[in-house]
Amino acid sequence: MEKHSYTLEQIPANRRLVEVLYAHGKITSETKEYALNFLYPHNQYGLWISRLMLIVGTTLVLSGLIYFFAFNWARISPALKLSSIQFGIIGCLIGVYYYSLQRISGQVLLLSASVLVGIFMAVYGQIYQTGADAYQLFMMWSLFTLGWTIISNFSAQWIFWLVITNMFVALWWTQAALPTREMEFMIFTYLAVLNGVALALREYFKEYEWLRVRWTRFVLTIATLVIMLIPITIWIAQPDRATHSNIISGIIGLVGHGVAYFVYRHKLPDMWSLAATVLSGCVIVEVAGFKILSEMFRGPDAAMFLMGGLMTLGVFTSAIIYIRQIAKEVEHVYD
Repeated sequence: MEKHSYTLEQIPANRRLVEVLYAHGKITSETKEYALNFLYPHNQYGLWISRLMLIVGTTLVLSGLIYFFAFNWARISPALKLSSIQFGIIGCLIGVYYYSLQRISGQVLLLSASVLVGIFMAVYGQIYQTGADAYQLFMMWSLFTLGWTIISNFSAQWIFWLVITNMFVALWWTQAALPTREMEFMIFTYLAVLNGVALALREYFKEYEWLRVRWTRFVLTIATLVIMLIPITIWIAQPDRATHSNIISGIIGLVGHGVAYFVYRHKLPDMWSLAATVLSGCVIVEVAGFKILSEMFRGPDAAMFLMGGLMTLGVFTSAIIYIRQIAKEVEHVYD
């Protein structure tokens, strides 16, 4: 079997690697014990649980604050509504300064301040009936939180800011840009570029510790793939109604799928992101296959559904076999 060259940074340090090194006599039992204790310290689970409880508690407090204003809206004066949220933002920022952005508590407080900014914008718009479109709320929300997002070095804060920015771009496209039918699908190109650039920057600057967390890669990959997948499937399903923007977005989506496959198969091997890309490719093949079957049988037919089921079974079975084969090739790196 062909051997692939991997750099040391591309080989994940985990329990399986330690076990393989020990089984081949490359390390002693003492070294194995030390490595496992270093990778999986005994107090790590307690740390994870405490962080999880902190995040869940913060989410519940913010949700309670939102429902409090919604339920008691008519009973609270405008000054109290705005001042209470402002004091909440200031309190969170004081907590960030006290705990610092190097601790999870400070980072969660910064994320809470970002949420409160959005609540303040929504409450302000409801009190004074500014008549502003929804995209303006998300635009100002994104701008007001951009400064501390840049200095936060907190991956969750960046993902949260990116979600707000995606909402702003999508709403701006429908409420302000008012695209014609020929251009309406270009929004998928813009969103794919936005999230694709964010993913590329994450990979380029991954030497920074706060960007090394793997869930950020997976979340950005999934978001980008889904955005690129929508115009592709619509183009394949209804080619006679496809507009120029639909075709352009579909072509860009296909190219993006190819780039994602090449990067996570050869440049930055990652099984989760590669599996997501292959799964998205399977959906494209499925849509194309069912389109061909519908054209062949000209309407619902038992034979069409039978062949469609066999096609689905074959496509996803082949994808699973392929992913398992790649996983075995990666395992040979450790041999």
